[in-house]
Amino acid sequence: MEERERGGRLSPEIFVYATNKNFLNVYDALRIDKIKVEIAGYDPATNRQTGHATGWLDTSEMRLLAHLVSQRQFASVTGGRWEKFGGSQRDDGLIESRTVTVEWDEGDGGRFARMPYRLTITNGPGRRTQTGAVTPAGEPTARLSMRMAEMDMMRIMLAVEAYIRAHETVYHRQIVEGRIQELSAKLLGRAPNAAQATDPADAPRQPRVAASAERSQQTSRPPLRAVEGGANERRIDRLDTQRTARAG
Repeated sequence: MEERERGGRLSPEIFVYATNKNFLNVYDALRIDKIKVEIAGYDPATNRQTGHATGWLDTSEMRLLAHLVSQRQFASVTGGRWEKFGGSQRDDGLIESRTVTVEWDEGDGGRFARMPYRLTITNGPGRRTQTGAVTPAGEPTARLSMRMAEMDMMRIMLAVEAYIRAHETVYHRQIVEGRIQELSAKLLGRAPNAAQATDPADAPRQPRVAASAERSQQTSRPPLRAVEGGANERRIDRLDTQRTARAG
């Protein structure tokens, strides 16, 4: 299955996980160096969707989560809670915040010991900070949460990490070239003016080549030419005449 992104592009699903009330869909958004995570709630009695929330994680963040979960270090390193704030401007001009929260919570008295991981995604109004980040601004309009067993969480994270690794292997050259172009654009933007941004070594060298060619023409020797009627040629002519006379 695939999800159609804004603008008509399709994002293939990396992993789908379902419980009796929720679906977790993980989508490929690696063209922008991200992974899209979506929780969709549904009513098993009516088979209708009851809610929907999405969030986005950088590939580096997903790699970190995958490592901590697979190595069973999530609770000790994060203290049992990891949260990512994000968001963007919607088509209608409003700022939407998106928060992804991963928790290790066994509940009171180990009530949820068999399903200690809880994933929550919230969407709602947001505001843009001075640094350009988006933070929640008010109560969320959508909040969906689902629990899962530790082995299921490991399975999801390992699958996503392997997908990212395979993508980077196939598109390694394009990824490197894109990063070089991005770095070049940043360095050019930091330069006060174009003159300082240009390396003197990269300046045009046509005048220098022309001058060098002119000097070469002035100092070079004329090409060697064979001298007609030389001693060797006269000797060869006499030999040919003698052979012709003898043959006659």
